[in-house]
Amino acid sequence: MEPGSGLLWGLEPFIHQVGGHSPLFCLDAATVCKPYEEREHSFYSSMPDCLQAYTPQFKGSMQVHITEDQDGYITLRGFPPNSYQNKHRQAGSNSKPKMRLKRCGSIEIESEVGDHCDQYFTDEKVKGEKLYNPWALKCHRDNLKKVGIHLLKAPSPTLDSPACQQYILLENLTSKLRHPCVLDLKVGTRQYGDGASASKKMSKNAKVASTTSGLLGLRLGGMQVYQVSLGRYICRTKNYGRGLTADGLKSALRQFFCNGLLVRTDVIQALLVKLSQLQQLLAGLDSYRFYTSSLLVTYDGSSSYQTGSLEWSPVPRNSFSTSSLLLIAGSDSCQARETGRARHRSAHMAQAQHVSDGPRKRSLSVSNDHSTTRDHMDRLFDRRELVDMRLIDFAHSTHRGLKDASVHEGPDQGLLFGLDSLVTILREIEQTAGRHGVV
Repeated sequence: MEPGSGLLWGLEPFIHQVGGHSPLFCLDAATVCKPYEEREHSFYSSMPDCLQAYTPQFKGSMQVHITEDQDGYITLRGFPPNSYQNKHRQAGSNSKPKMRLKRCGSIEIESEVGDHCDQYFTDEKVKGEKLYNPWALKCHRDNLKKVGIHLLKAPSPTLDSPACQQYILLENLTSKLRHPCVLDLKVGTRQYGDGASASKKMSKNAKVASTTSGLLGLRLGGMQVYQVSLGRYICRTKNYGRGLTADGLKSALRQFFCNGLLVRTDVIQALLVKLSQLQQLLAGLDSYRFYTSSLLVTYDGSSSYQTGSLEWSPVPRNSFSTSSLLLIAGSDSCQARETGRARHRSAHMAQAQHVSDGPRKRSLSVSNDHSTTRDHMDRLFDRRELVDMRLIDFAHSTHRGLKDASVHEGPDQGLLFGLDSLVTILREIEQTAGRHGVV
């Protein structure tokens, strides 16, 4: 890679990372950076045109310098390829990042966003609300240890020899979303590459057998879903996903498509169309194997959808009690569900009345009759634009063109099996949304 000219470009932590083990950084609003893996780089570089619509856009690679100053701030800067710089001129490359890493006893993500922020993240395993997905911080801490920046050790007085890492540049799939709902699903029945050792194969096979990967070809790798009723994200990690039964995974997927007021059947229907297209494509791809890859699903959980004179206004965050949290967390208490539903209806009706007294805007009523909402959405949106879906993580993928020692025949049946399971689950969620929805 030929380095670019001019100023170094600064990176900041990507706050919407839900899974994986490698940290993600933002180079700019449209681009994320991920630590370089030779096989993944080769896979992106040799990808056929037909797959490019189902993977993040690959934008090259660059070397990144990691330094820590005497105040404990950890800075990552690098030169993007000239081809990238020519297309994406960065304004204010020396400006202060909105999010940055700092040593505060341990490594933390420090925010510079001020008091006007509507992005709060909650995880049942992490105390308090954060301004980033807690999983992202774990990945950053692990990576800093890997490059030699110790979490509890004071910064070195000499900063002349910064740590260096190579990164690949990929499309930021959340850049156009106000409140990104992100789902990482490990897809397939084999979770190791062709070069894995015997012990690695044994441990990975045991993990598949003990999780939903063996039964369904699917495992939750992490997710965040924005709850308009609470004004925050609910986060789940891969550790949570490993403990789920088949029914538990179905419940988690239903939760991902629920915004706290209703199940987003419009998003599910749009995703089913895209999944069908992806299945047809993969069924015809000879020799391709996507071992350990994930399916990343994103949609906007934003609290407002406006087109013309139609607006859906959410209930204010403070209108809900802790019973809403029980509801969203999947509580099986019928009393809690009914209490929550009643409060949702009451608060939303009050909000709808308030909106009707103002400018001439109609609020979509949130009720068990999803057909009205569905008809409105059909007219207002191209369903395909409601949701995005990409295959990601190709560090163990292969195909005939890479000239590996092992060459496979036919399509990736394990991946197709996982996608079939996902389609079945989504159809079930859609069909039962009116009967089991939170409203």
